[in-house]
Amino acid sequence: MGSIRSPLWRHGGTVHGPQPKDYSYKLPKKMLLGALRVALSAKLRDGELKVVSAFSLSDHKSKNVRLALDRLEVNRKVLLVENGENHNLELGSRNLDGVTLVASTHLTVYELLKHQQVLVSESAAKRLSEGLSTAKEKSE
Repeated sequence: MGSIRSPLWRHGGTVHGPQPKDYSYKLPKKMLLGALRVALSAKLRDGELKVVSAFSLSDHKSKNVRLALDRLEVNRKVLLVENGENHNLELGSRNLDGVTLVASTHLTVYELLKHQQVLVSESAAKRLSEGLSTAKEKSE
């Protein structure tokens, strides 16, 4: 007999119906690194990028992180960039509004542009400059 879902029947199925299509596009790595270079230099030019010697905290209290940020005159949305794993900074900053902690290896252009100020530790700044300069030398 056949199914009522057959395309030959009225209100039956569609033979070649619409297929969902993914229009996403992945940017090339060189383009992403170039955009990261431009975003970092723009933040530096505008005075929104500060390099700190180290994020050394005695304990994991949010109050201490807020006091340290107030001493640095940071009161807007801030992005903290750290090189290694800093457990006290991670625990102390996760409860503060407008404060985001990111590792230097996971820094993206979107994160830079989303935040008004950027605080980078010296070790993270060295690692970023090494990574961006070696990528530039490889592309040339």
